[in-house]
Amino acid sequence: MRAYRRGMTSQPLRQVVAELDQIPPGDRYEPGPAIFARLPWAPNAPSLVLLEDAVNGVAPSQPEFAYMLEVNLAREVLEVWSAWRDGARPSIDDAVDAILHYAMHDAYLPVD
Repeated sequence: MRAYRRGMTSQPLRQVVAELDQIPPGDRYEPGPAIFARLPWAPNAPSLVLLEDAVNGVAPSQPEFAYMLEVNLAREVLEVWSAWRDGARPSIDDAVDAILHYAMHDAYLPVD
């Protein structure tokens, strides 16, 4: 397993989302960091950020963790959330909701 930082253990999805800005981007030659989480996906689901491609929808090194989103795509989801809400910055709860919505529906969270 290649975690984005050495010795990383699972943490709640909420915590992974809170730390998105601290995760270094990948490069074009290697898989970028991706979020994997245990099902059912929820704000407190155990999650990991790994530098590996999913195989059959799971992390090869941690098959109990299902692929959710690439970190770069999760960041884009939050940029769109903000743009659709006149530049507002999402709370952690809003960010988690937006990322979960995208991961489950392959669509950005609409404005209420």
